[in-house]
Amino acid sequence: ADAVRWYMLAAGSPWSARRVGHDAITDVVRKTLLTYWNTISFFTLYAKAANFKVTALSEDLTLMDKWIISEVNKLVVAVDHSLENFDSQTAGRALARFIDDLSNWYVRRSRRRFWDGDVAALGTLHECLVTLTQLLSPIVPFITEHVWQEVVKPANASAVDSVHLTDFPIADKSLINLELNSQVAMTRRVVELGRAARAESAIKIRQPLQR
Repeated sequence: ADAVRWYMLAAGSPWSARRVGHDAITDVVRKTLLTYWNTISFFTLYAKAANFKVTALSEDLTLMDKWIISEVNKLVVAVDHSLENFDSQTAGRALARFIDDLSNWYVRRSRRRFWDGDVAALGTLHECLVTLTQLLSPIVPFITEHVWQEVVKPANASAVDSVHLTDFPIADKSLINLELNSQVAMTRRVVELGRAARAESAIKIRQPLQR
């Protein structure tokens, strides 16, 4: 049900005629919803191993922590503005992009910290996942409610009974660092170009280069 909702609301214009088929919906699940789910699973695995307890966000944040916190607050502004203007497609694009950033850049670059049970990393990821779950809930109400009941509520006794009873997130604009966002985007672009050059030259990712 959530995959169909995402496909109709967020993966294209809900005002246009759409061709609906198994392949299109499976693609939505693979690219977005499964990535979100796998990030949730990753967090629960390492949070349990580290006996993580929800507290105020650590002040001892790394540059990557500050970057993803900046990005999630920027996301709140974008999604709020889009939904306010009945533009679920733009909201969906912003959410899908952030899910990719969170999973394929923040989590992957910080894996060793999670293995070590780093409190700042776990706290940062928890903060992002709670906000992301709230932002996703109008579009995919079932999976987000399941996450709320199985992940958020057990870790936080003061959490409300349902994600659909929470107030919509409000961005803390003081945490948005546009310069840092731009620097990380530039770094990612350089990495992507490097990988493309290796692929074109048939040189494996892990193979050292002379220059």
